[in-house]
Amino acid sequence: MTRLRSSFRRNALPGGALLLALAGCAHAPGGASTAPSAAPGAAAPQPLAADAPAWVELGPAPLVRAILPDGEACPPLSVDDRPQPMARRVGTGTPARRPSSTKAADFPVQVCEATLAPDVRAVRLGGRALPVPAAEPRRIVVLGDTGCRIKGDFTQDCASPDSWPFAQVARTAAALQPDVVIHVGDYHYRETPCPAGHAGCADSPWGYGWDAWSADFFVPARPLLAAAPWIFVRGNHEECARAGQGWFRFLAPEPWTPRRSCDAPADDGEADYTPPYAVPLGATTQLVVFDSAHAGYRKPDLSTPAGAALHAHYVADVRAMDALASPGRRSWFASHHPVLGFAPDDSPGATRPYPGTAALLQAMNEVNGEVYFPPGMQLALHGHVHLFQALSFLDGHPATLVAGNGGDVLDAPLPAPLPPGTTPAPGVRLGDTAFSNGFGFLLMERADDAGRWTVTAFRRDGSELTHCALSADGQLACVPHGALP
Repeated sequence: MTRLRSSFRRNALPGGALLLALAGCAHAPGGASTAPSAAPGAAAPQPLAADAPAWVELGPAPLVRAILPDGEACPPLSVDDRPQPMARRVGTGTPARRPSSTKAADFPVQVCEATLAPDVRAVRLGGRALPVPAAEPRRIVVLGDTGCRIKGDFTQDCASPDSWPFAQVARTAAALQPDVVIHVGDYHYRETPCPAGHAGCADSPWGYGWDAWSADFFVPARPLLAAAPWIFVRGNHEECARAGQGWFRFLAPEPWTPRRSCDAPADDGEADYTPPYAVPLGATTQLVVFDSAHAGYRKPDLSTPAGAALHAHYVADVRAMDALASPGRRSWFASHHPVLGFAPDDSPGATRPYPGTAALLQAMNEVNGEVYFPPGMQLALHGHVHLFQALSFLDGHPATLVAGNGGDVLDAPLPAPLPPGTTPAPGVRLGDTAFSNGFGFLLMERADDAGRWTVTAFRRDGSELTHCALSADGQLACVPHGALP
């Protein structure tokens, strides 16, 4: 269980170079923040530097964002050949909170943003063309848990693509020309200084500020961020006690406010939870994004104030998820922590894997019983466990894909074959399965307009691991299946 326990408490690192286009966060009605686009006396907007992160993100509404050095005006934005103003989301700063006991999170960069119309056809930011949302996405990349781990003596060789292949994964996935990228959480893993004598992470940035975020995510992800709009799911590494400050500054799908910034521990009771929201994936399918950052793999103790509060948050969010899952549209569910997935138990004598995330199952069971999900849920997407898993069920539960193998240290493999009667949750009967503990990512391709998709699991170099068919009613069949090399 040593590897598993580290899987439930992790973080990441860098690699790469090139220009950047990412998927930014969406606002509630009203659009981008109303802060001025440049400080008084700032220079006029200039073309966007080639190494400046800039992206389009899909959320309740599409959003364009850019990260700039202090003092620069927000770059000029052209949408469908017409100028559109940008606003400053958040300026530079070094918040007093120290998620790491020895280093404050320093953000010497500002973030600019603007909302986009869903049917936008062309976006240019500072002279750079950015990808635009597809009306009917046909190719969707799914990946997660991508950073390079530096935490105490548990480190990866961040300079080696064999040890930390996220940059290779990003390049390989970008070459497939996706319409959307879904990251299922955990972007940041460089939490502590590189230990003495570890050449693979020597001189690496660490902590929760901009330098570690840039190295762990924005630099290695550049080619893939430039390829398509992104949907960002929050992971446990982005909870307030860890990299939450960077999450809210850069990626969170709502306006930045001091109370929802993770800058003050007194606000964590609000900032560690975000209400679910839906992202259209065409006319008949939507992705419901669920923030599970603070969920644990143990049931919360409802007799304690902290456990009762956590449970109440997730029960409210499950009810909100149910309200978003409209009967006339197929829904996919995305949370960082698996609901109907497995985690390996490599403790001595263990024969079965750990089941799904207890905090989520407890809340979903209270609302929906052992069905867990609302009607119309076809598919669930997750990370957190650093493996690939494709799971189908015999009793109507949505198929599950786990794509936590994007770059961070891999977990021990699941037992092969899975013991008879293995289940991720009470009332759930397992059907077809495929799983692997190699690095890689997923590509989902629309097979027709009736709700059928194909899912290809790729290794990090682009070779195919398995190919699966997803039916309209949420059944998943993979060839080859079982434990995969």
